[in-house]
Amino acid sequence: MNYRRKKSDSPIKANEAGFSLLELLIVCVILVIVSAIAIPNIMQANANYKLDGAGHAVASLLQQARMQAVKTNQPAYANYNSNNVAFVTGDPANAYVSGNPDVAVASGLSFQAVPPNHDQLDAYLGGNAPQIGGSIGFNARGLPCTAGTNVSVCPSVTAGIEWFIQNSGVGGWEAVTVTPAGRIKSWRLSKTSGGNAMCGYTACWQ
Repeated sequence: MNYRRKKSDSPIKANEAGFSLLELLIVCVILVIVSAIAIPNIMQANANYKLDGAGHAVASLLQQARMQAVKTNQPAYANYNSNNVAFVTGDPANAYVSGNPDVAVASGLSFQAVPPNHDQLDAYLGGNAPQIGGSIGFNARGLPCTAGTNVSVCPSVTAGIEWFIQNSGVGGWEAVTVTPAGRIKSWRLSKTSGGNAMCGYTACWQ
């Protein structure tokens, strides 16, 4: 018996429609717009993440130097070099030696001796002119100090100390402070100007 195939049984239906060229172009334009909006935000978020990571790592290194000074009953010093490696040493004049406790900040980040507005940090440290950059010493009592001609004698400081790290690519700053009492804290610059209503200072650190 012969059966005649109906037109509707054809595996390929002539009335099936795909995407038109116009629809594909519209989708591509939307993707480009979304990417243009998202990519700068992703880059900024990544920069903030790197800065926060560097700040916390350096703060931990300073805490390690402080504990070493208390444990050994001898001053310990933290310093950083032109390769953006922070390290702990027994003499602030010494260069970095492999094996010393150290932290290398991520690529694109660098220690800076000329920071942006830091009035808020100065006030947090007690209002006295802080030491910016340079070596940070800790004496046997765990208090920050500045070495004299004899590195084994390190008198306590009356003002705090501030280190600054900058992301030179997409911008951004991180700070690490040490109070005269030895408290170590990391900060990120969240607003560079006009922050009086937010934090009471021109620039806001958090």
